[in-house]
Amino acid sequence: MERPNGENPHPEPSWLDRSNGAPRLAASRHRDTGRCVFPRVPAASPAAPRYEPVTLSSHARLYSHTVIHPNPKTGQAPFALVYADFPEEVRVFGRLDLPEGVRPSIGARLEAVIDESADGNARYVFVPAEEAVP
Repeated sequence: MERPNGENPHPEPSWLDRSNGAPRLAASRHRDTGRCVFPRVPAASPAAPRYEPVTLSSHARLYSHTVIHPNPKTGQAPFALVYADFPEEVRVFGRLDLPEGVRPSIGARLEAVIDESADGNARYVFVPAEEAVP
């Protein structure tokens, strides 16, 4: 949806890469050191020439987690926040969506999923990956 002046009210986030079909997480790799950073360095950044774009793998391993217990008055259920390690040697912080009653486990295989809501906002979440997938 566009505004009357033609601007998109939900510009594409810097962490989102749609260039290879399915949406994936976007990072940057430093040209000299090879270190990856997340999210992708914006093209308008003065540091942009020192980085090249990288599309992250869809799978990662759970490095660390915490479970947040919102105030009971909010009515919100507890949820997990995690750090996930990607094969591209970058660690990403995000929310972990788990089935009710399932607890996070260090080293578990995760999949990064892009959740696009009807209002045009995109967010990424981690979900448990099928262990049968290599």
